[in-house]
Amino acid sequence: MKSGCFIAVLAVVGVFLAAGPAAAQQRRLSNLNNNRGSSLNNNRGGAGDTAASEGSVKIERFPAPGKASMVRTPEFNVNANGLQPPLSAKKREWALFEIKYSTSAKWMDELSFTYHVLTKGKDDNGADAFNYFTTTVRYVDIPKGEHMSAVALPPSVVERHGSPVALALEIVGDSNVLDSKAESAMSLPKEWWKDSKVMDDKRMHRRSGLVDRSKTPFALINPNDYEVVQ
Repeated sequence: MKSGCFIAVLAVVGVFLAAGPAAAQQRRLSNLNNNRGSSLNNNRGGAGDTAASEGSVKIERFPAPGKASMVRTPEFNVNANGLQPPLSAKKREWALFEIKYSTSAKWMDELSFTYHVLTKGKDDNGADAFNYFTTTVRYVDIPKGEHMSAVALPPSVVERHGSPVALALEIVGDSNVLDSKAESAMSLPKEWWKDSKVMDDKRMHRRSGLVDRSKTPFALINPNDYEVVQ
Protein backbone atom coordinates (compact mmCIF):
# COMPACT_ATOMS: atom_id res chain seq x y z
CA MET A 1 0.00 0.00 0.00
CA LYS A 2 2.81 2.35 0.99
CA SER A 3 4.66 1.44 -2.20
CA GLY A 4 1.59 2.34 -4.30
CA CYS A 5 1.22 5.74 -2.59
CA PHE A 6 4.91 6.45 -3.10
CA ILE A 7 4.63 5.67 -6.81
CA ALA A 8 1.56 7.98 -7.11
CA VAL A 9 3.44 10.84 -5.44
CA LEU A 10 6.36 10.37 -7.81
CA ALA A 11 3.97 10.49 -10.77
CA VAL A 12 2.42 13.80 -9.60
CA VAL A 13 5.87 15.33 -9.01
CA GLY A 14 6.89 14.21 -12.47
CA VAL A 15 3.91 15.98 -14.01
CA PHE A 16 4.75 19.26 -12.23
CA LEU A 17 8.41 19.00 -13.17
CA ALA A 18 7.46 18.44 -16.82
CA ALA A 19 4.97 21.30 -16.82
CA GLY A 20 7.31 23.74 -15.09
CA PRO A 21 9.70 24.46 -18.01
CA ALA A 22 6.79 24.71 -20.46
CA ALA A 23 4.94 27.20 -18.24
CA ALA A 24 8.11 29.23 -17.70
CA GLN A 25 8.70 29.29 -21.45
CA GLN A 26 5.11 30.46 -22.02
CA ARG A 27 5.55 33.28 -19.46
CA ARG A 28 8.79 34.38 -21.13
CA LEU A 29 7.10 34.53 -24.55
CA SER A 30 4.16 36.47 -23.12
CA ASN A 31 6.45 39.01 -21.44
CA LEU A 32 8.48 39.39 -24.63
CA ASN A 33 5.34 40.13 -26.69
CA ASN A 34 4.11 42.62 -24.11
CA ASN A 35 7.46 44.41 -24.11
CA ARG A 36 7.50 44.54 -27.90
CA GLY A 37 3.97 46.00 -28.00
CA SER A 38 4.83 48.56 -25.36
CA SER A 39 7.99 49.54 -27.23
CA LEU A 40 6.11 49.96 -30.50
CA ASN A 41 3.41 52.05 -28.84
CA ASN A 42 6.01 54.25 -27.18
CA ASN A 43 7.86 54.73 -30.45
CA ARG A 44 4.68 55.71 -32.26
CA GLY A 45 3.80 58.26 -29.60
CA GLY A 46 7.31 59.68 -29.55
CA ALA A 47 7.44 60.13 -33.33
CA GLY A 48 4.08 61.93 -33.32
CA ASP A 49 5.10 64.23 -30.49
CA THR A 50 8.38 65.06 -32.23
CA ALA A 51 6.67 65.88 -35.53
CA ALA A 52 4.15 68.11 -33.78
CA SER A 53 6.79 69.96 -31.79
CA GLU A 54 9.03 70.56 -34.81
CA GLY A 55 6.28 72.10 -36.94
CA SER A 56 5.70 75.78 -36.21
CA VAL A 57 4.31 78.71 -38.18
CA LYS A 58 5.10 82.37 -37.62
CA ILE A 59 3.62 85.49 -39.20
CA GLU A 60 6.66 87.56 -40.19
CA ARG A 61 5.03 90.57 -41.87
CA PHE A 62 1.49 91.84 -41.50
CA PRO A 63 -0.01 94.85 -43.30
CA ALA A 64 -1.78 97.71 -41.59
CA PRO A 65 -5.29 98.35 -42.91
CA GLY A 66 -5.95 101.70 -44.56
CA LYS A 67 -4.40 103.59 -47.43
CA ALA A 68 -1.23 101.49 -47.29
CA SER A 69 -3.20 98.44 -48.41
CA MET A 70 -4.76 100.18 -51.43
CA VAL A 71 -3.05 99.12 -54.67
CA ARG A 72 -3.81 99.97 -58.29
CA THR A 73 -4.65 97.22 -60.73
CA PRO A 74 -1.38 95.92 -62.21
CA GLU A 75 -0.71 96.62 -65.87
CA PHE A 76 0.85 94.07 -68.20
CA ASN A 77 2.35 94.55 -71.63
CA VAL A 78 0.69 92.04 -73.94
CA ASN A 79 0.85 91.40 -77.64
CA ALA A 80 -2.46 89.94 -78.77
CA ASN A 81 -4.47 90.70 -81.85
CA GLY A 82 -8.18 91.24 -81.79
CA LEU A 83 -8.49 92.52 -78.23
CA GLN A 84 -10.65 95.53 -77.51
CA PRO A 85 -8.92 98.63 -76.08
CA PRO A 86 -9.58 99.59 -72.43
CA LEU A 87 -13.02 101.13 -71.82
CA SER A 88 -11.59 103.70 -69.43
CA ALA A 89 -8.23 105.14 -68.49
CA LYS A 90 -9.33 105.38 -64.84
CA LYS A 91 -6.96 103.64 -62.43
CA ARG A 92 -8.99 101.48 -60.05
CA GLU A 93 -7.70 100.35 -56.66
CA TRP A 94 -7.83 97.03 -54.81
CA ALA A 95 -7.51 96.50 -51.07
CA LEU A 96 -4.65 93.98 -51.15
CA PHE A 97 -3.44 92.24 -47.98
CA GLU A 98 -0.09 90.48 -48.37
CA ILE A 99 1.16 88.30 -45.51
CA LYS A 100 4.67 86.92 -45.11
CA TYR A 101 5.00 83.81 -42.94
CA SER A 102 7.59 81.13 -42.19
CA THR A 103 7.36 77.41 -41.42
CA SER A 104 9.94 75.35 -39.51
CA ALA A 105 8.89 71.79 -40.39
CA LYS A 106 10.48 70.09 -43.40
CA TRP A 107 6.98 69.68 -44.85
CA MET A 108 3.50 70.61 -43.68
CA ASP A 109 0.52 68.83 -45.26
CA GLU A 110 -1.97 71.69 -45.03
CA LEU A 111 -2.48 75.14 -43.52
CA SER A 112 -5.72 77.11 -43.42
CA PHE A 113 -5.58 80.91 -43.43
CA THR A 114 -8.80 82.56 -42.25
CA TYR A 115 -8.93 86.29 -42.95
CA HIS A 116 -11.28 88.83 -41.36
CA VAL A 117 -11.63 92.30 -42.87
CA LEU A 118 -13.71 95.25 -41.67
CA THR A 119 -14.43 98.24 -43.90
CA LYS A 120 -16.03 101.56 -43.08
CA GLY A 121 -18.26 103.35 -45.55
CA LYS A 122 -21.52 105.25 -45.76
CA ASP A 123 -25.06 104.00 -46.10
CA ASP A 124 -27.66 105.52 -48.43
CA ASN A 125 -28.43 108.18 -45.82
CA GLY A 126 -24.83 109.23 -45.38
CA ALA A 127 -24.43 107.58 -41.96
CA ASP A 128 -21.42 105.44 -41.02
CA ALA A 129 -21.75 101.79 -42.03
CA PHE A 130 -19.41 98.89 -41.30
CA ASN A 131 -18.97 95.83 -43.49
CA TYR A 132 -17.47 92.49 -42.49
CA PHE A 133 -15.76 90.16 -44.96
CA THR A 134 -14.15 86.78 -44.34
CA THR A 135 -12.61 83.98 -46.37
CA THR A 136 -10.44 80.91 -45.77
CA VAL A 137 -7.54 79.94 -48.02
CA ARG A 138 -6.07 76.44 -47.74
CA TYR A 139 -2.48 75.75 -48.80
CA VAL A 140 -1.07 72.24 -49.22
CA ASP A 141 2.42 70.69 -49.33
CA ILE A 142 4.20 73.61 -47.65
CA PRO A 143 8.00 73.18 -47.46
CA LYS A 144 10.21 74.67 -44.77
CA GLY A 145 11.03 78.33 -45.31
CA GLU A 146 9.41 81.68 -46.03
CA HIS A 147 6.15 82.02 -47.94
CA MET A 148 3.52 84.56 -48.93
CA SER A 149 -0.27 84.59 -48.62
CA ALA A 150 -2.66 87.26 -49.85
CA VAL A 151 -6.33 88.12 -50.23
CA ALA A 152 -8.00 91.16 -51.75
CA LEU A 153 -11.18 93.20 -51.97
CA PRO A 154 -11.92 94.07 -55.63
CA PRO A 155 -12.25 97.73 -56.65
CA SER A 156 -16.04 97.60 -56.94
CA VAL A 157 -16.34 96.25 -53.38
CA VAL A 158 -14.10 99.00 -52.00
CA GLU A 159 -15.94 101.69 -53.94
CA ARG A 160 -19.29 100.46 -52.67
CA HIS A 161 -18.52 99.42 -49.09
CA GLY A 162 -15.58 101.58 -48.05
CA SER A 163 -11.89 101.23 -47.24
CA PRO A 164 -10.51 98.67 -44.78
CA VAL A 165 -10.15 99.75 -41.15
CA ALA A 166 -9.34 96.38 -39.53
CA LEU A 167 -7.62 93.16 -40.58
CA ALA A 168 -7.14 89.87 -38.73
CA LEU A 169 -5.69 86.48 -39.62
CA GLU A 170 -5.74 83.05 -37.98
CA ILE A 171 -3.49 80.26 -39.28
CA VAL A 172 -4.75 76.78 -38.45
CA GLY A 173 -3.02 73.42 -38.80
CA ASP A 174 -4.31 70.07 -37.46
CA SER A 175 -7.28 71.93 -35.91
CA ASN A 176 -4.94 74.13 -33.84
CA VAL A 177 -4.38 77.87 -34.19
CA LEU A 178 -0.63 78.05 -34.90
CA ASP A 179 -0.39 81.85 -35.14
CA SER A 180 -2.69 84.85 -35.36
CA LYS A 181 -2.47 88.60 -35.68
CA ALA A 182 -4.81 91.58 -35.89
CA GLU A 183 -4.38 95.25 -36.81
CA SER A 184 -6.96 98.01 -36.58
CA ALA A 185 -7.13 101.67 -37.47
CA MET A 186 -9.87 102.21 -34.89
CA SER A 187 -10.60 101.17 -31.32
CA LEU A 188 -11.79 97.55 -31.40
CA PRO A 189 -11.57 94.49 -29.10
CA LYS A 190 -8.57 92.24 -29.71
CA GLU A 191 -10.68 89.54 -31.39
CA TRP A 192 -13.37 91.85 -32.69
CA TRP A 193 -14.74 89.33 -35.22
CA LYS A 194 -15.74 87.09 -32.27
CA ASP A 195 -17.19 89.90 -30.15
CA SER A 196 -20.99 89.93 -30.19
CA LYS A 197 -21.13 93.64 -29.31
CA VAL A 198 -19.20 94.43 -32.48
CA MET A 199 -20.75 91.89 -34.82
CA ASP A 200 -24.33 92.47 -33.64
CA ASP A 201 -24.11 96.24 -33.96
CA LYS A 202 -26.97 97.53 -36.13
CA ARG A 203 -24.46 99.33 -38.35
CA MET A 204 -22.62 96.06 -39.13
CA HIS A 205 -23.30 94.21 -42.37
CA ARG A 206 -21.88 90.82 -43.37
CA ARG A 207 -20.73 90.81 -46.98
CA SER A 208 -19.12 88.50 -49.51
CA GLY A 209 -16.37 89.57 -51.89
CA LEU A 210 -13.04 88.93 -50.13
CA VAL A 211 -11.12 86.72 -52.57
CA ASP A 212 -7.87 84.79 -52.66
CA ARG A 213 -5.03 86.37 -54.63
CA SER A 214 -5.22 83.59 -57.25
CA LYS A 215 -8.54 85.09 -58.41
CA THR A 216 -7.03 88.53 -59.04
CA PRO A 217 -4.59 90.04 -61.58
CA PHE A 218 -1.94 89.90 -58.83
CA ALA A 219 -1.75 86.11 -59.31
CA LEU A 220 0.78 86.66 -62.10
CA ILE A 221 3.20 88.53 -59.81
CA ASN A 222 5.87 86.56 -57.91
CA PRO A 223 4.01 83.24 -58.24
CA ASN A 224 6.88 81.25 -56.74
CA ASP A 225 6.34 82.94 -53.36
CA TYR A 226 2.95 81.28 -52.95
CA GLU A 227 2.07 77.66 -52.25
CA VAL A 228 -0.62 75.64 -54.00
CA VAL A 229 -4.19 76.55 -53.03
CA GLN A 230 -6.42 73.54 -52.35
